[in-house]
Amino acid sequence: MTATETPPSPGETPRRCPRCGSDLGPDQDWCLNCGADVGSTIATPPSWRGPVALVAGLLAVAAIALILALVELAGNAEQVTEQPAATVTPTPTAAAPAVTSTPTPITIPPATDNGSTTGTPEIADWPDGKDAWTVVLESSATQTAAQSRAKELASQGVPVGILNSDGYSSIEPGRWVVFSGQYDTQRAAKQALKDVSDEVTGAYVRHIIPKATPSPSPSQVP
Repeated sequence: MTATETPPSPGETPRRCPRCGSDLGPDQDWCLNCGADVGSTIATPPSWRGPVALVAGLLAVAAIALILALVELAGNAEQVTEQPAATVTPTPTAAAPAVTSTPTPITIPPATDNGSTTGTPEIADWPDGKDAWTVVLESSATQTAAQSRAKELASQGVPVGILNSDGYSSIEPGRWVVFSGQYDTQRAAKQALKDVSDEVTGAYVRHIIPKATPSPSPSQVP
């Protein structure tokens, strides 16, 4: 005895096995020919496009809100004005009185012609033991050379004198010095140097200091 398949009702679409193509009954979950599962339904996985689009929209809204906040903060910063710093007015102070220097008077006159009637100024001598400043015009090894130079300068109107350096500690010994003037200060001598610098080249100021006279020993005292 063989089983007979019940023919499908009119109007119904016959079911077939998706694997072997055999006819299936309306309530049949397994294919009797190949054993395939024909009753189970595979659910379609949910789509991921919707959540991704939602997250992207939220990020876009957050970015727009951040940009608007930055623009607002920048506008508020431009409206803030800096307060000017307080200016301190300095207290006026009394000006110090100007210090005026009084020129040092010259108490020792320069060498002059001493009223010579020959028309040529006299060549002066340096007084023994005199401590003073002068302008050195020439320094010669011989008295003759010094006298010749002194006469030449005297003829040009320069007041001059001759000094033997052996008795003085501030100049080189063994020299005959042609000098101009005797001054009690270095400042006065420098001013005199300016007056003769046009006529004499190489002149300089020098302090003439006499050598100390040695004291006699007790055995030399009578």
